[in-house]
Amino acid sequence: MKQIKFHINGGLEKKDIEKMWEGAVYLISNFGLRVPHTGIQKIISNFDGVNFKNDIVTFEPDLVSKAIKAQDYSDWPKEVGPDSYGVVSGAYVKNIIDLKDGSIRPANTQDLIDCTKLCDSFGLYGPPCVRPNEVPVELQRILMYKISYEYSRTKSHGIFDAAGWLNAKEARFGKEMADAASKDFRIDLWLISPFLAPTEGLEIMYEFRNEPVDMNISTMPTTGTTAPINMTDAYIQSLAELFSGMTLIYLINENKDRKGKIRSVVIDNIRAYPFDMKYATFVYGSAEDVLGSLYQAQLNRYFGIPLVTKSLLTTSKLPDAHAAAEKASHTLVGALCGATMFSNAGLLSVDEIYSIEQVIIDYEIVQFCKRIADGDVFNDDLSALKIIEEVGRYSTFLTHNSTLNNFRKNLWNPTLFLHSSLNQWIEDGAKSTIDLAKEIAFERIRNHAYRANDDVKKELEIIYERAKRELCG
Repeated sequence: MKQIKFHINGGLEKKDIEKMWEGAVYLISNFGLRVPHTGIQKIISNFDGVNFKNDIVTFEPDLVSKAIKAQDYSDWPKEVGPDSYGVVSGAYVKNIIDLKDGSIRPANTQDLIDCTKLCDSFGLYGPPCVRPNEVPVELQRILMYKISYEYSRTKSHGIFDAAGWLNAKEARFGKEMADAASKDFRIDLWLISPFLAPTEGLEIMYEFRNEPVDMNISTMPTTGTTAPINMTDAYIQSLAELFSGMTLIYLINENKDRKGKIRSVVIDNIRAYPFDMKYATFVYGSAEDVLGSLYQAQLNRYFGIPLVTKSLLTTSKLPDAHAAAEKASHTLVGALCGATMFSNAGLLSVDEIYSIEQVIIDYEIVQFCKRIADGDVFNDDLSALKIIEEVGRYSTFLTHNSTLNNFRKNLWNPTLFLHSSLNQWIEDGAKSTIDLAKEIAFERIRNHAYRANDDVKKELEIIYERAKRELCG
């Protein structure tokens, strides 16, 4: 007996990846990354292999190799792997589909609490789900992390977070809250294509230049706009930007007495993205976006970056057939490429809308795809021949011990994508998939019981009230 698993083959050969890396290294060491921050420039200029021309920095290949070797993904959760897939949900989304009336409206604090409860009930990871729009912008991220820490064990910290701090002062409050809640704190530098490290992100890096916080790097080049139109060429640029940025944060880290981890933002690398010229829009979920994930799977494996497939994203505005087709097909491709973590459940219209019903659907899509990736058992001893003879031509396998003992293992039992007949469906109320998803969501939110302990909540409230005074006057 052995396990049979199916995979996607083909794509880039090793020599193709080496050729792409040759081009990326040329750009890293000759074209360079713009770093418009004198403090950061001063820190990294002390290292051999760093060259400046005005505010453009280039790195020698040996230094880049050291940075790649220094990547640290040791805090990847042990529970996430082939036996138990993980799901990311949330990205500071502005709008939400109202769970009661279906309208699209700005999210508020109660929405943030409900979404956080729902995600925690599934054990989902990732940044805060939605923005509390009724709160001043200066406080929104502070409140998002406060609520995440109060209502969730997995949200808004660790390797699957995407720290979107707007400035150094805001990030400092984030660090205080993470410490109060005993959560990991990280700062991310999101490069702007082509080849720009933004001043705001560099200022946050500089704020924590002497502290052992984890630093992460990401870039999001888009074909035909901020990168070449051809996907392969865009990926050469992506590699060059990513590893220029990684070398930058590696040097900042090396300058510290106590060091943190350095790595890519795993929920967003190594990637390049398509751009729709007809609508002038950044695109998730398209056929080209799925091709991008196929590139990502091979490149991440080559450069030692864990694979998170951004498959639960779409340009659809509602939880409809469009969303289901793009999310399901993309997730299956990711699973067959070896991914065990999938992003970003609940999001619609790229990242403009959050849908609680879509979270339920997306979680089910991931379980569906996991069942396919799990494969099947191959009985190479042909033991089924005896079973077939025992049952004979005129009986049934329904009552045979082989069926009774194995049907729960062989057949996935869905929660949402039910296999009922027409009559069974009518007898059960003829509920649509959306209606059933709403019922599941309401029940999970209502029954969610986790809360941070009173001491943590008290400390978080003190920090939040101080942030109010200092950030809003």
